[in-house]
Amino acid sequence: MPITRQSASDVSFSLKIRRDGQYLQNSDGANSLEDFVMACNIVEGIDSAGISAEIVLQDSAGLINTFTGSEEWIIRIDTSTGTKAWSLVTYSIDSRARSGNAEAYMVKAVSYEFLLNECTNIFGASEVIFKDSASNTAKDLVTYLLGKGGMQGQPDGGSAKLTKKKVYVEDSNNDHKFIACNWRAFDTIYWIGQRSVRGDNQNGYLFWENTFGFHFKSIDKIIEDVNNQDYDTETDTTQGIARLYRYSYEPKQSDDIGNDHLRIKTIVFPEETNYLRGMRNGAWAVNVVALDPISIPNSEVSPEHNTAGPTYVTTISDEWSKMSHIRGGSNPVESYGSATKGMVLHPRRIKYVLKPNRIFDQMGKREDTKVYNNTAPMTAYQHLRVQSLKNLQLLVTVPGNIDLYAGYGVDINIPATKLKGDKMVRDKKYSGRYVIAAVRHKYDGKSMDTEMLVYRDSIPQNPT
Repeated sequence: MPITRQSASDVSFSLKIRRDGQYLQNSDGANSLEDFVMACNIVEGIDSAGISAEIVLQDSAGLINTFTGSEEWIIRIDTSTGTKAWSLVTYSIDSRARSGNAEAYMVKAVSYEFLLNECTNIFGASEVIFKDSASNTAKDLVTYLLGKGGMQGQPDGGSAKLTKKKVYVEDSNNDHKFIACNWRAFDTIYWIGQRSVRGDNQNGYLFWENTFGFHFKSIDKIIEDVNNQDYDTETDTTQGIARLYRYSYEPKQSDDIGNDHLRIKTIVFPEETNYLRGMRNGAWAVNVVALDPISIPNSEVSPEHNTAGPTYVTTISDEWSKMSHIRGGSNPVESYGSATKGMVLHPRRIKYVLKPNRIFDQMGKREDTKVYNNTAPMTAYQHLRVQSLKNLQLLVTVPGNIDLYAGYGVDINIPATKLKGDKMVRDKKYSGRYVIAAVRHKYDGKSMDTEMLVYRDSIPQNPT
């Protein structure tokens, strides 16, 4: 049940430990450990297939002597925006120090599936190991891998599932056929994501976990969903629908205390512009060389061999119209001066990718039915899509809100530094919707703040 706050950062925090399905308790029957907690950080992000936590404990009761490393940590947080509980397993105990009769140490925990993934082994031709999958598209393969298909190599792999959590998967237009060489289940999903295509030859799929469950979705679909979020729709964890929050960076007002929970505490611009790093990373232009490891003359390296294709060269300006953008914003590159624009759109970064060998293709098979036939363009688009998502970055701290999720959106309202007359106006560049790339809930033993790393690919034309 949501709590009533006295201040914007007030929360109710609970911590318990479970082992083999039973809560650990002392001789008096007590099992709550929140009084031992000095700090707790819970992190989720679109770059991670697991939720993680760091719990700092001050232990004067000898708790650490009872730990075996197989404990399940049950964290529950109640705020005015709702209640959430996380079940995470220990993978490390760090920074242990003793002072007098007390010890302090950090327990690092992660989603159970993240650890279980380390024990999975996917080996063989996809047509054989995924024969029970409904089809060879991304949606069915990823769903199968997160179910019993990902448990290959486990003693109970025939019946157990990799996860019982909700799975949200965007399908691909293309089928997948490949040979998995002793990959972990998550590695296989990443591989499928790199070669999945949707819409107008868009790719760039991400795989991550947030409090809703596991997600497999393209960056373009993430942006489209952020555009469709609204302020009045309540979060529905069963459908993967999140409410859109608007946060404002403005001073507190004595007559508006009720909106303190929607005020930004701090805001940082991690990297405004770095042309040198961008050019070295190929953020705006890329040259892709596709290699056939079996027959080099079939590689796309140069036109010198009559069976070789040319290298694939493209820029963000060439690919921009294919991409989805937040609120129809414009390409930041177009605002650069002509000299700078000419430099950043000159491809310096060369990416190498293996292309499928065709010696086993059926005779007379149509070109458009060949699996992964556009490896170089797919690699180029994916690289530029990921880089462009980070065009605008903010690190925003707000009062604790457990209803914010990695991979979903948030609306940020920032005032311009220059007044218009005697009025404060909205910063047109940095205000507007963003994709939440990562969320960190930071509990300090008394209160909680939520830190968000947010990305946007474009400059808004009409921020709303």
